[in-house]
Amino acid sequence: MELKLLNNKKKKNPVLYIVLGAVVFVFLIACFVKIADIQNQIAEKEAELESIQNEIRIQEIKNSELEHVLNYSDEEYLEYVINKAHSDLDYVRQGERVFVNSAGN
Repeated sequence: MELKLLNNKKKKNPVLYIVLGAVVFVFLIACFVKIADIQNQIAEKEAELESIQNEIRIQEIKNSELEHVLNYSDEEYLEYVINKAHSDLDYVRQGERVFVNSAGN
C-alpha cells in the first residue's frame, strides 16, 4: 500500500516551467535592451555637454578680449575698431584696392 501512496502524488507540470523560463528570458532581454538604450542616451548627452562647454570656453575668451578692450586708450580703441571693421566686416581703407575672385574659388 505504501507504494501506491507514493505514486499518487501530483506530478509537476514541465510546461509550466518552460513557460516561466521563457517569460524570465524575455524579461532579461528587455532589460538588456533598455540598458543599452540608456547608455546610448548618456553618450549623446555627454557629447552635447562637451560641445556646449567648448562654446562656453570660446565665449569666455571673447569676453576677456572685450574686457581688455575696455581698458584701451582712445588711440588704441580707434585702431582696434578700424582693424575689426577691416578684418571682420570687410571694410576697405582709403586708398586700398579691392580684388574680386570671379572664378569662384
